[in-house]
Formats: sequence, C-alpha cells, structure tokens
Amino acid sequence: MTPEVKDQIRQASENLKIQDIILFECRLDRPERDPAKLSATVAQEHKREVRFFTGQHDTPDGSSSILQVLVSLGTRLVPPSQDNDSEVDAFFVIEADFLVNYEMKADIDQECIKAFADNNAVHNVWPFWRQHVFDMVSRARLPQLEIPLYSGFKM
Repeated sequence: MTPEVKDQIRQASENLKIQDIILFECRLDRPERDPAKLSATVAQEHKREVRFFTGQHDTPDGSSSILQVLVSLGTRLVPPSQDNDSEVDAFFVIEADFLVNYEMKADIDQECIKAFADNNAVHNVWPFWRQHVFDMVSRARLPQLEIPLYSGFKM
C-alpha cells in the first residue's frame, strides 16, 4: 500500500464512525447433492467487490451524512484444471453481500472514501464473512473451507 493510499484511508477514518454491519444478501449453490462425490483435488476461488454510496439520513436531531459500503464476498470450490473460467461448474458456491453503514462527521474526498471502502470496510466485514462461511459449510454438511485472516489482499 502506497503512502498516498494510507493517508487517504487515515483522512477518511478520522471522519467516519461505524454504525452497523448488515447481512444484506447471501447465496449457497450446491449443484452436487452428495458431498462424498466432491473430488479430493479441488481449487478454491474467491470473489471480492466493493461499492459505496453517500447520502443523507434523517434523524430525530435533523439530518446527517452517511456512507454505505456494500462488500460482496464469495468463495467456491472448482475442479483444479479450470483456469479461473467463470463458466465452470463449481462443486459449491457461497456468496454474501454485507452493507456497512458509517456516519460521516465531515465531507470526505471521493478518493479517500474509495481507499477506505476498498480496505477498511472490507476489514470491518471480514470476521462476519468468515463466520458466515463457517456456519454455511457446517449447516450444509460441506467440507470445511479456509477463509484466511484478512490481510488487505486483492482477489
């Protein structure tokens, strides 16, 4: 991460206060009904998308500025020889969208918001994502997946 991006994140962080993290939408797709038929050799692929929106929110004390960040995460197991083909038949797919609401204490430059959303908002959501995947594979009786600790990596 460049010093410029770190400074943008710092500027945004100083003017934001997290309000809530909401599971907005989720999906489990398992075309194969028998988990025993899953190949012993599989590849795990990941998805990460971030979008943000700013606006006004009415409160009893008046109006306040808000930042909403929609963090879309996903993981899927596929045969290892598919070379990241998005049309491949996956053994199973788990995806979730989390909506993170922040109160904006002051106006924030769009580049600072983007840097913050791409890094800190994902960091805020990551423990919820890891727990969601853990719960889904457990309830669906699927093999455990490794969702690594968040380290700011791009997928």
